[in-house]
Amino acid sequence: MVPRTSRQGGSFSGAWKYYAHDKRTPEQQAQGQEVRSRERVGFVHTENLGGIEDDRAAIGLMIDTAARNERCEKPVYAFSLGWHPEETPSREAMIEAGREALAVLKMQDYQALMISHTDTAHPHLHVIVNRIHPETGKAINVYKDQEKLQAWALGYEREHGKVYCQAREFKALARQRAKEQDGARAPGRYVDNTIAECWTRSDSGRSFKTALEAKGWGLARGDRKEAVLMAVAPSGRAFAVLRELNKGLPKGQTIKGEAFDRQTADLKRDKLKSVKHVQFEMHKRRRVEEKHREWVFGNARYEAREEERKERRWKVFERWVRREQYRQESRQEREQEAQQDAVNARVHQAREDAAKAQQVRQQQQALRALDQRMKKGGLVYRLSGKAKQDKEDREIMQERLDRSRQSVEGWTDRERRRSEPELTALNMRHEAERAALEKKIEETRKVMEGRYGQPERVAQQRAEPGERQEHGRGGRTLGR
Repeated sequence: MVPRTSRQGGSFSGAWKYYAHDKRTPEQQAQGQEVRSRERVGFVHTENLGGIEDDRAAIGLMIDTAARNERCEKPVYAFSLGWHPEETPSREAMIEAGREALAVLKMQDYQALMISHTDTAHPHLHVIVNRIHPETGKAINVYKDQEKLQAWALGYEREHGKVYCQAREFKALARQRAKEQDGARAPGRYVDNTIAECWTRSDSGRSFKTALEAKGWGLARGDRKEAVLMAVAPSGRAFAVLRELNKGLPKGQTIKGEAFDRQTADLKRDKLKSVKHVQFEMHKRRRVEEKHREWVFGNARYEAREEERKERRWKVFERWVRREQYRQESRQEREQEAQQDAVNARVHQAREDAAKAQQVRQQQQALRALDQRMKKGGLVYRLSGKAKQDKEDREIMQERLDRSRQSVEGWTDRERRRSEPELTALNMRHEAERAALEKKIEETRKVMEGRYGQPERVAQQRAEPGERQEHGRGGRTLGR
């Protein structure tokens, strides 16, 4: 297990774009293209993000949480866990290891996004953590994080039965032995264990030189004594190789000069570059890397700001669309209701005028009076012949009343048909207004796409004209 910590940063979007996607080719970098493929991503897992499983949504929530703390300029913290190529941990085992590492850093309650990569021979897991606590809003201090993770990784390897990093175990034993010797200070054991690690992995001078160069170190001849081999760290500091190897070792286990010379006999020491020459090359290479790193991080921050600005612009556009559609639908609904009320009032008034002109009420009253007289009539009434006459009169009055009612309905229908052109014109005007608004929205959308590109997530939901009619807006049918 090899844990590595990354420098803290301020862009969750930049970290997500790098870890959750494939690396860009030199051609794509030259053309400024973004990579959307995710072939090297094995799986994605979230912690303390409210059940969110989508990594993009998780990054959005982490950005919102980090915004609560205005004093913390670098809320993004990232580290990785790498297994040996011989190991094949399962997804559950990698997630559990990530949780244990978070607990070691006392970040088990902080928002975290785990992303595994499968593009190397050794399985490894990247963890992006939000340093801002989701409840308190305070930023956690990650002091001595590398030391804590290294100590945990050593216990992890011991627990799983095999220690792959021998140098780390040796250093831990040296510190423990120093503590047991009456609190004596532990001897300075190697510089970052690089020299010891490269020496144990090599069997000749050339392989030792290759191992150092793979770590970013250099091998040179001494300035004062050319026969002395010097190891130059990336910082430019030079160390005598044999002296560094013998530091901290008991007297009986020190490496003799003869044994050291035999193992490095294949090296032509007079052909090696001097320490100053190696330091100069390292300094030059370091400056190039720093400039490249500044360019990469600068572009990442710029791209993240541009992405956030684009999202804000699209959200403003979506709110404007919803507001315009709501205003139009509300106004048209009020106009439809007002027009329907006016038509109903005219139809009702036409019915009343027609009924008054045809004297419908008087005919109804006369018919009811005749029915009451026929109901109360006795034997004398029936024998006198008045009953027969009233029955004939009733049939005549009923026919006259039916004709009057038909006339009233005819007048009402004519008034209703007279109002239909107004309703049709209102519906046509509303349809034209909706079409004009849709055209304006589409034109504005094209301008937005040309200026800010296609939106990746648009929350706007525009209803079609048929859908509006189902909900009773925009072209509602007016009944009688």
